[in-house]
Formats: sequence, structure tokens, C-alpha cells
Amino acid sequence: MFKITNPYARELTIPERKWFKVLSYAESLWIASGRNDMAYITHYLAKMIDFSDDGIYMRGGYGPRYRDYNGERGDYRIETINVRQQGSVDQLKYVVECFKVDSETRRAVMSFSDPMKDDFDEKGELKKSKDIPCTRELHFMKQSGNNKLDLIVRMRSNDLIWGASAVNIFNYTFMQEYVAAILGLEVGNYYHIADNLHFYDRHIEIIKKMSELKEWDDEPEVYVKNFHSLGGFDNLITKLSNEETSMRTNMRDYKRIEFEDPFFEHWYDILYKYNLQKT
Repeated sequence: MFKITNPYARELTIPERKWFKVLSYAESLWIASGRNDMAYITHYLAKMIDFSDDGIYMRGGYGPRYRDYNGERGDYRIETINVRQQGSVDQLKYVVECFKVDSETRRAVMSFSDPMKDDFDEKGELKKSKDIPCTRELHFMKQSGNNKLDLIVRMRSNDLIWGASAVNIFNYTFMQEYVAAILGLEVGNYYHIADNLHFYDRHIEIIKKMSELKEWDDEPEVYVKNFHSLGGFDNLITKLSNEETSMRTNMRDYKRIEFEDPFFEHWYDILYKYNLQKT
């Protein structure tokens, strides 16, 4: 377990780490939109296809589990923005509603584990898949006595290079930041609990270089947020998702726009610059 006291400083500044910045922003939008389609995410990292069972969807993708959770046996297959299937649960809405009822709530827990989908297949045999979710739960808690929102993340297993430091910590501290804005709270501490934190032999040289560093810089980036409700956030997510689709599918004819919200403008700018250089 480790604690991050300034979750705003989520971008990796160590050159030796060779961090792919745009993937973290792209995956954050993928998750917030409630999707798990490979057409989206492979545009930003082609090798993600290696972790898909069918090449069309990321079976254990967090988007549907986050915004469209259901208890059915069939795997999630969502490629459109913020789909709400009958009988499903938007866990972000659940967290927001918990805090509306009780500002000191201890019930604001999201589960990314889904036993109906992840434990056994239709034949009752142990599930075989390239993608069994590593993240188990996210617990949002307001610090006692102040207006800061903490986030506690629990992982069953975590690859330090491709998982934790590449996207996981970024995705979840980013989520912590926009959930805090929705709730009218400040960002507090971030706690990351991995039952097994590891790295693989293929990353040994990166690990060695990072372990030899004597100094590094934290560079927090804080952007004003004009959204103060889940509805306001989702309106901006829908707008950003639509613009991302237009950029990704027809960048040559795409016309740049502006977001009045600085937080989303920065998010948009990262995706825009990447897609522009790909044309």
C-alpha cells in the first residue's frame, strides 16, 4: 500500500520511464464514457488488442462496470456513449447519491469485480480469459473534519510498469479529481492497495534506471472546473466523446473547437494534438 498526498501530480516526469501520456487521458475518457470497445482504445495503443478475447471488446474493461454495471452472465459489449441498460447500475451516480444523503458516508464504494462474468463460464467451468479485472473496488471517503475527498483503490494484482504507473494511478486520481468537483469537495489523499505488486523481466532495465534516480520533480496540474453536478459532467463527457470520435475517424476534415471548462479543455487538447500528429 502506498499513499499519494498530491494526486494532482499524476503525470510521470521521469524520462527513463518512457511514459505514453496520451493513453492515460484516452483511457480515462473510455472509462468515463462507459465503453469497452477495442476500436477506440487500439487507436491510441495498438497492442491493447493482445488483451482482448475477441478483438472487438475488452472483456474486463472498466467502463461498463463503472457506468453500466449489471449482474448478468453475458460479457459487456458497449461501444456507444453512456449507455444505460435496463436494470443496470451507474456506479458513479451511486457514489454521488450516497454523498447527497450523507456527507460522511462510508457506503460510496464501487465494485469492478463481477462474479457472474468473471468466475465461471456458461458450462460452470473456471472462466478462461485474457482479461480478468485487476481492480476490485474504489472507495470514496470524505476526510473527517474537512472538505477533502480521499480515494482508496484495491487491486488483486498490479503490474508496476504497464498497470500501476502507466494508467491505473492516473485514471483513478483523475477520477478522484472530477468526482470531488461534482461533490463540491477538494482533492484529498489517494491510497493504492495492491495484494500483489510486481514487474516482469521485460521491464528490468526500466526498473534499474528508475531505482538509480536521486532526484525527480513532481509537477501538479490543477485546472478550474465549471461542472458541479453529475449531469453537468456527463454533458461534457458526451461532448468530448463525440469530438474524439470525429477526430479519430476523420481528422483531416476536423475543425478544432473550444471547451469553456478548463479541465475538459486540457483533456480535449491532449487528444486533439495526438490525433493531429497522426494525420
